[in-house]
Amino acid sequence: MLIYSQSRKKIADCAAISVERIAGVGKEGKYALVGSAGFGTMCDGILAVYPDEKTAVDELEKIFAAFESGAGSYRI
Repeated sequence: MLIYSQSRKKIADCAAISVERIAGVGKEGKYALVGSAGFGTMCDGILAVYPDEKTAVDELEKIFAAFESGAGSYRI
């Protein structure tokens, strides 16, 4: 699925997207949606950054719903 990044600077063809905690950002903690070209491959990059894990997971669920409905792309 093609994902248009939150920064509007990247379009990534992702086979896998995960929610990851960004290390070293202080007590608040930030979470990112990270895309990769395939399962077990290197990260293609951060697609979006969120202030908390719940917000990141909610976005991931929206992406999955779009995928289930047959969308070929998704804009964050």
